[in-house]
Amino acid sequence: MGASSTQVPKAPSADSRSVRIIAKSVYRELRNSGHSRSDIVAFTNAVLELVTSELRDAQEAAE
Repeated sequence: MGASSTQVPKAPSADSRSVRIIAKSVYRELRNSGHSRSDIVAFTNAVLELVTSELRDAQEAAE
């Protein structure tokens, strides 16, 4: 019925841990480079927009 045909597989715990480590490293690097929390939020928003756009494009291509 309302189920989405696009499913995102769950990452194994090792992959999940790796992603968290990378995120923490990027955050630390941005802070150590002098970026403000506001800059980091803007960066995060830009990454989310890229992911959203890619997912939208993939969904449209599948239709």
